[in-house]
Amino acid sequence: MLEISFLISIYILCFSVTAFIIASILKRNDLADVLWGVGIFLFVTLFTLELDSVSTNTLIAFALVGVWAVRIVTHIGSRFLSKSEEDFRYKSWRDTWKYFYIRSYLQVFLLQTILMAFMASIFLINKNEYSFTFLIIGTLVAIFGLLYEGVGDWQLKQFLKKKSGGIMKTGLWSTTRHPNYFGEVTFWWGIFIIFLPDFLSNLNLLFLLTPVTITILILKVSGIPMLEKKYSGNPEWEVYKKTTPAFFPKFTLGK
Repeated sequence: MLEISFLISIYILCFSVTAFIIASILKRNDLADVLWGVGIFLFVTLFTLELDSVSTNTLIAFALVGVWAVRIVTHIGSRFLSKSEEDFRYKSWRDTWKYFYIRSYLQVFLLQTILMAFMASIFLINKNEYSFTFLIIGTLVAIFGLLYEGVGDWQLKQFLKKKSGGIMKTGLWSTTRHPNYFGEVTFWWGIFIIFLPDFLSNLNLLFLLTPVTITILILKVSGIPMLEKKYSGNPEWEVYKKTTPAFFPKFTLGK
């Protein structure tokens, strides 16, 4: 256990320092967003390789996270490359933080890399219990989440291409103000369900670290609160906010 803890610590240090140096050279701390999927998948790979044996449940979960990582890195990476300036969230920190580079490393890159380890931890602590039922249910939930966020991101991209301005309120965006965030959280709870037999066998609460981490981040920290703050006071947004739930989709039949 000490060996893997040391290995994790070294990886966290190397990844966070490397990411920080590159971002500092580019003057683009939003590189952290691009590296989110990369880092999580690298941790998942590292943890899976540490297992004595790998069950079908673990293999399927590993493959799903691989697909998730490719999608999110491609999506966020293309957005990163299409811009010449930092995302507004990171730019506001650059403009207001005292001791910017110290806080940048600690609060953006080091903290993010630690959270990456939390997100991948379920692949390290599982005991490779096999369950066809939970495998199927979890896989279906994860795929649903992946498709929901993927379609939501695609719809928003098409909307922005038109450059007509305003708030995106059609398609999946008519069911929730953040279909991409809802899909993201759903995906990781699907991964948890795949590993549910391991959780039920010993009731190790550490299994909840993965889905709970992403849920808290999106609902309470860097997801919905930070993004919605940008639109606060916009009349169109305020109307949209009153009629459309923030997270869980609301579907209506007919009028």
